[in-house]
Amino acid sequence: MVRNKKRDRISNLPDLLVSHILSFLTTKEAVATSILSSRWKTLWTLVPNLDLDEDEFEWILSDEKQNRKRKKRVCRSGFTFVQIVSKIWALRNAYPLQKFYLNWLYDCDPIHVDKWVSTAITSVLEELTLNICPHLPFDIPSTLFNYCKTLVDLRLHGNIIVDPPPSSLGFPSLKILHLLGVQYANHDSFSRFLTCCPILEYLYLKVIEMDEECNFIITLPTLKRLDLNMQDFLYKLEINAPALEYLEFVGFLHKVVLLENLSNLVKAVLFVSYDSEVGDTEDYGNRVMDFIRALYNVKSLHLGSFTTEYLCNVPEFDPPMFHNLAFFNFDFHCCIPHVLPLLLQRAPQLVVLTLNRDKGHLHSTSEQESLKWNFSEYVPKCLSSHLTALQFKGFKGLKDELELIGHILQMARVLKTMTLSSDPSIEKEKIRVLKELVMFPRHSSTCQITFN
Repeated sequence: MVRNKKRDRISNLPDLLVSHILSFLTTKEAVATSILSSRWKTLWTLVPNLDLDEDEFEWILSDEKQNRKRKKRVCRSGFTFVQIVSKIWALRNAYPLQKFYLNWLYDCDPIHVDKWVSTAITSVLEELTLNICPHLPFDIPSTLFNYCKTLVDLRLHGNIIVDPPPSSLGFPSLKILHLLGVQYANHDSFSRFLTCCPILEYLYLKVIEMDEECNFIITLPTLKRLDLNMQDFLYKLEINAPALEYLEFVGFLHKVVLLENLSNLVKAVLFVSYDSEVGDTEDYGNRVMDFIRALYNVKSLHLGSFTTEYLCNVPEFDPPMFHNLAFFNFDFHCCIPHVLPLLLQRAPQLVVLTLNRDKGHLHSTSEQESLKWNFSEYVPKCLSSHLTALQFKGFKGLKDELELIGHILQMARVLKTMTLSSDPSIEKEKIRVLKELVMFPRHSSTCQITFN
């Protein structure tokens, strides 16, 4: 009887194909394949990716020979991170590099970072990610703004200073840009950075702890997605993006926020952060209202619980008409009596409504502390003609919640599903709540109620 021998088919593949397979591994994993056989010894050097992540190694503290009081972190093999990376660079020779990822937080040295980045950008680099925390701020090399014609994806995170040179050639191919917690040399550094990105499609910007006010002027005709996380008040924000389809804002709203030309916006998410130092809640509520007015054309809208809470402080709540709105997520802490019904009235084409009772504590100055939804003045058009699905998350079975559900069931003519995701506190009252739900009259004979 002849036994079937397992054949090593991968080793028989061409070098370029094997290196492509290895490109899906981290550099540490790719290097580890060099011990398989002499055939594999140098294959990893052909991989067009460098994934240098200090978290991939196990580290121990070792005494310096010259100074016993000083400790340094070394791998179990006895090498420091700098020694490991330098050896990898030396063995790779000059093979073209397409992706370079560096995650280095502990004892990060900006001199070595500058050397590695400068080497990487001399190649046909398409993706560059730096997540670093050097003891001194790292200045992005000016060559990055002049010799990266092929760069498509750029992500900078950490103690990095952004200061584009005045006459930079920029990034003619860049489509994705992430700037997380970086510093800006002056108030116009960010805006000058964006002028270097003529075809940018996705921008993720996180701003934290700035020393002085910075201008974030985002005027990009090609931008399709924008994620903003503003954890500081020191900024001026202007957005003019006619091709923008997705906008997410998380954080604090500064006094100067200007939104223009968002006619193609499809989805918007607005999570305004709570700020205990906001003195005039009415003024802050008006800022939130002004932001929402610019989102009139969206098909999907998600308002966070603090966002809706600040809307409660707007004396004359007058939202725009959301003629295209089909999906609406409304988070809340407690009662906002005049906000939800009026928003529904301004969304005549609404198909899916999701209510989410946030578990957080109430911070609003509103005296309303119970959930009372007043639909007596008007019946929103969407309830009588378009709403087919309602989901209530964090449902507690309270009297006012049941009244709300009763109102919707009576008015919703085409409602097909109502899903109630209960809060753990309702467990003992579940039977009682179920009985009440069953007794509610329904305008829609096809509506099915699901109680999770």
